[in-house]
Order: sequence, then C-alpha cells, then structure tokens
Amino acid sequence: MSVSVAQAEQAVEDLVNKVAELGELPGTIRTKFSSVASMTVVRLAGLEDEVREAGEKFADLVSGLWEKLKELFEGLSAPGDFISASFDWEDFQTEVNTMASALEATAVKVDGYWQGSAATAYGTAVGAQQKAVARVGTIINAIRTACMTVGGVGVAFLTALLGIAIAVIVEATLEVAAASSGIGALPAAIAGCFTAAKAAALVTALVAGTSATLVAVATQIQALNVELGNNQAFPDGHWPASDSSKYNDATVKDGDADWSVKTA
Repeated sequence: MSVSVAQAEQAVEDLVNKVAELGELPGTIRTKFSSVASMTVVRLAGLEDEVREAGEKFADLVSGLWEKLKELFEGLSAPGDFISASFDWEDFQTEVNTMASALEATAVKVDGYWQGSAATAYGTAVGAQQKAVARVGTIINAIRTACMTVGGVGVAFLTALLGIAIAVIVEATLEVAAASSGIGALPAAIAGCFTAAKAAALVTALVAGTSATLVAVATQIQALNVELGNNQAFPDGHWPASDSSKYNDATVKDGDADWSVKTA
C-alpha cells in the first residue's frame, strides 16, 4: 500500500512532538526522585542515597535515548519529499502512456489506408517512436517506484521511532508515579532504567534494520540507473527520426508516388 505525503508529514509532526515530550522527562525524573529521597520513610530505611542515585541513572538513560532520537532527526523531511516526487511523476506518466497509445493507433491507420515508400517509412518511424515513448513510460514507472519505496521505508522508520518514544514516555510516567510512595522508589527506578535501556537497544536495532532495508533500496536505485542507461529504443542514443524530408513526391499519376491511397 502506498503512503501519502500527508501521512509522511503527520509521522514527522507526531515524532517531533513526542521527542520534545521525552526531552522534558529527565528533569521531571530527577526532581521527583530527589524529593522522594528526602521523605522520612526513605531516610529511616537508609535508602536516601540509593534512591537518589537510582533516579539519576534513570534520568540519564532517558536523556541518552532522547539524544539518540535527536541525532536521527537529520533529513526528517526526506520521506515526504520522496513520496511527493513519486506523485509529481504520475501526471507525466499518464501523458506518456496516452502518447504511446496514440502513436500505436497511428501506425495501424497508416498501414490500413496508405501505401508507397513514404507510407512504409512513416509506419516504421511511428512504430519506433511508439517504442521509444513506451520506453520513457517504463523509466518513469521505475523512478516512481524507487521514490515511493524510499519514502515508504522512511515513514515506517519514523513510525517505529514514534512507537518507541511513546512507550518510554508512558512507562516513565508510570514509574515516576510509583516512586511517589517512597518505598516503591527503588523498584520504580530499576524498572524505568530497564525500559529506557531496552528502548535504546530497540532504536539501535531499528537503525541497523533500516540500513539493511536501504541496501535493498540502493540496489533498486542501481537498477534504475541501468534502466536510464538502456538506449534500446533510441537508435544511436537519439529519438527515432521520421526522415520525412526524403519524401517529397506527392504525385499519384507516375506510378511511383511516395504516398498514395492503399488499394489492396
């Protein structure tokens, strides 16, 4: 299923907003665990330092995840740009396909109604030009497919990052709330650390996985280059010529007219 430009833009906006929210969490975590460490029940249990240190580690891990996500923001608009480029080629491809069909119909008409050396040459030229136009359509389709594939991979990547950011925000918020009792501070910090570390590992794995996917995309781009370099439908690398200037004899009485109505 293809992805729209609007979907790509929404994915970018959602990710930016959630990463900004994630960036505020370390401060919230430090404030909450510092406050909990000063609670009487925590001090009486001799856990003041442990709670404070656990809170700092929790906050540092979330902060590290936030920094990792920010590093991935470079080229954030690229998926939407690729998808937009794919749609930009759509109208052009429609025009080219229409042109190829029209030329094919013209070749049939020439063969059905006209005869003579000019008619034969023109029919040959029209056929060659129809193939050349169809070749352009094939190239355009390859370009559109490549752009949509790259854009789709980008949107999937942004969506996966968004899911990770949301999961960490939800879990961290729950652990901060759990720490409020004082006694639950250490378990909450440990659980929060585990979540943040796991999320960082998921981001690393996601980047590695996306890189592998982009290798496949690069292969497709190479195939596109091969497509662009294929001059099969363009003799000597040029558009097929009609050579119409060679045929100036329009007479029909001397028996050798370049153009004449087909009689049989």
